Amino acid sequence: MLKNSYDVVIVGGGPSGLFTSSLLSKQGLSVALFDKESAIGDNVVCSGVVSKEAFSRYNFPGSAIVGSLKEAVLHSPSGNNIDYEHPEEDVVVVNRKLFDSELGKSAVQNGTSIFNNSKVISIKNTKEYAEVKIKAKDEIKTVRAALIVIATGVSFNLQNSLGMGRPKNILKGIQAEIKAPEVKKLNLFWGNKFSDGFFSWGIPLSNGNLKIGVMTKDNPIDCFNYTLKKLGKEKLSYSDSLKINRRGISFGQIKKNYSNRVVAVGEAAGLIKTTTGGGIYYGLISAEIASGLITEAFKEKRFDEKFLSKYQKLINNSFSKEIKFGEFFHKFYSKLNDYQINQLFDAAKEDQILDFISESGKFDWHKDAVLKIFKSPNLRNVLIKEFLRQSTRKFAINV
Repeated sequence: MLKNSYDVVIVGGGPSGLFTSSLLSKQGLSVALFDKESAIGDNVVCSGVVSKEAFSRYNFPGSAIVGSLKEAVLHSPSGNNIDYEHPEEDVVVVNRKLFDSELGKSAVQNGTSIFNNSKVISIKNTKEYAEVKIKAKDEIKTVRAALIVIATGVSFNLQNSLGMGRPKNILKGIQAEIKAPEVKKLNLFWGNKFSDGFFSWGIPLSNGNLKIGVMTKDNPIDCFNYTLKKLGKEKLSYSDSLKINRRGISFGQIKKNYSNRVVAVGEAAGLIKTTTGGGIYYGLISAEIASGLITEAFKEKRFDEKFLSKYQKLINNSFSKEIKFGEFFHKFYSKLNDYQINQLFDAAKEDQILDFISESGKFDWHKDAVLKIFKSPNLRNVLIKEFLRQSTRKFAINV
């Protein structure tokens, strides 16, 4: 039964919101989680790629794992492909419906009250409490709490209303799942036909299915169909039997991830890897950080903006360098044409970048790989030439 007040209200039932609620409930706080979907895990659009580091760090069960990724083929625009094999299977693919459901069960077992078909439409702060208005089955209900956690994924209406801002950009992501038992390796595609500024993918699952998707700034359908064709599925069309799921993807942190009596976690705070668009692990870490500070807030009875500003510092210490290095690298990459991308592939081979990634790279932490790219002689030459070209062009336009 819905109560009039709780210690904490969580807005959103994805991994970061569910994990936050579970951790806080375990501390003895009364927690209510509101999610707009009819069931946890419904209508999720996600590749489901997660590092084993996340599973070992948080001791998650492996029941949601539906594939593992060790071998990959990296496709350049010209077809000059690079085969890659990691020495260990440190990346898995999860069924997000099952993964989120397991997190939800854990949260309920720890004491969280979960309310589905419930959309939070506003948050109002006072000195004594925070108040949320919820639309559920055409009724408007009001609930009070000492603190609110926004975990709404790529939706930023609540953050904007509180002056917390939104990410610099929202990318376009689409994905479909098809039968393709012949595809055994992860396939990644770069080039302007595959994506405007990012990449597309084909992720094999253990049941013989293949997740095909695109992350791009624009024109996702044409990029999706071109990826289908390259994977030998040109007879399929998005307009036929394929069900394409669409979603936005945050790119860059929001201005403030806290306000009076409010913090934002996961993608709702813009905590996404700016190199790949992945956000599950970053969301879980932010949930852990937020839960620790919220527990401290209840001990100190401090829910004001000044106290909660500690959260921004903790998040920045954990993620800022990773996100900014990714943004910096992408600023150059997104303006490369196919010829220049091919040059990057050639330079990566000559500089043995993939050997470095295989030996020292980490799936969730890319700063060292980005630094290696900028320090590698052949790759650096390609990037410097592009930097000079972009700078000259900008100067000419300004003049």
